[in-house]
Amino acid sequence: MIGDDIVNYIFFPLVFVLVNYSFFKFIFGAIEYFNYLFIIHNDQIFIINSSLIMRNDIEVVDAFKIVKLDAYSRWFFSNLFGFGRIIMETQTKEERVFRFMPKPYKLLDILKQQRQTVLEQRKKKYIVDDVVVDEK
Repeated sequence: MIGDDIVNYIFFPLVFVLVNYSFFKFIFGAIEYFNYLFIIHNDQIFIINSSLIMRNDIEVVDAFKIVKLDAYSRWFFSNLFGFGRIIMETQTKEERVFRFMPKPYKLLDILKQQRQTVLEQRKKKYIVDDVVVDEK
């Protein structure tokens, strides 16, 4: 009879709490995963991280401040499903890692193209004339 009491008063509540905790942890993790947005627009990159309970984080990165971009897709499942990491280094030597990005190499090409066009536009602002004047 003591074994039945241990199961009723200790193991059942413990298992019940663990199952509920893992279920809620899974649900909140899925909500956070699906509400992580990476938006590329003109010369800026918007990173929006939101969830139901926690505060929302919105970050804006200017494309001309990006110094280095890398993409990684390692192991079997990440290559099979087409997910990987994007690593972005800014002028302040801050390194940002974005995980679970779909098609990271395609996204890397888009980011590099965006950065190139932004740098060309900024260069055009500062060049007044393309004509070189010879002084004789």
